Amino acid sequence: MENYLKLSVIGKGAYGTVYKVKCRTTGKEFALKHHKDKVQDTTVRELSVLTALKGHLHVVYMHDCFVSDGRVAMLLSYVPYTLSGVIHNGHGLNMCHESGQVKQLIPLSFVAHFSRQVAHALSYMHALNMVHRDLTPFNVLLTEDLTVKLADMGLSRQASEWMSPNLVTEAYRAPELFDQCERYCLEYTCAIDMWSLGVTIADAMEGKVVFYNRVDQHQETIPTYEIIVKTLGPKDRSCTAIASWGPDTIMPSVMKCTLVKRIVLGLLAFRDTERPLAHELLRDAEWAHVSHMNEEDRVMVIDQIRKVTRLPSPYRTPKNSGWTNELQFTSKSTVFLEIDVSP
Repeated sequence: MENYLKLSVIGKGAYGTVYKVKCRTTGKEFALKHHKDKVQDTTVRELSVLTALKGHLHVVYMHDCFVSDGRVAMLLSYVPYTLSGVIHNGHGLNMCHESGQVKQLIPLSFVAHFSRQVAHALSYMHALNMVHRDLTPFNVLLTEDLTVKLADMGLSRQASEWMSPNLVTEAYRAPELFDQCERYCLEYTCAIDMWSLGVTIADAMEGKVVFYNRVDQHQETIPTYEIIVKTLGPKDRSCTAIASWGPDTIMPSVMKCTLVKRIVLGLLAFRDTERPLAHELLRDAEWAHVSHMNEEDRVMVIDQIRKVTRLPSPYRTPKNSGWTNELQFTSKSTVFLEIDVSP
């Protein structure tokens, strides 16, 4: 630790604190994740996953790992932006009024661009039989040149036949993880990551978190799972609480674009066996073609990033402590959405 100067705290959570630090020798900046307690299973898993994925272009790089004051510390590349800071702008791909002008905040090419780069990281992970288990726009980082870096591997692990369902921020949780019997272990696959990616694309199109606990006309909370079932579930599933809701209501911008509708509804297939795998998404020629950003598109996204005055921490620790996530939008007001992230 004596080799690094702490500059600021950039994240705090149940398992530790993340600092922005500077190397006293080289002056280079890093993110230092300092775990709160002695070595735990989650720490070992994160170290194992980061080591296995070391060197992949779209995974945050772990430079070093050492013990400080009896606790594990991980030295990671410092990546300044989160995907959430760009896509949760309150407008999505729709035109908006800003500074007396009508303009678009992010282009469709960027949506395809980031989703394909995330898919590259997931394809590599899944080929190694690893599941991320907490893919959200907060855990997708962006460099200055808009290169995606997948982060926060605290819940990632080698896939096995039975795994804990207590994971994934609720708004990005696949339907098979909402076990109504509250079992300790569930059987699921890497398809849960593909669902999370589908929700992230939908968020980008709408400019907000699509699946979250909502309040009906009687001021009663409608759980996320009920919204998913009514919006995307099989027709034989009944859910009378939100009879008027459907894909056109929940994600209208997605449904207006034929290409995005095909991609998102494929990833958000209610049955996990019907979702495309990451490598299959990468083979989609039409989506690949759209992902090529021109200079105007890049400038548009970079301008959007520069307007963000306060970004959510890109180095959150695992979110099973019952916290409420603050979702910072880049419109004039900050919107707070209650998302149940308890086990």
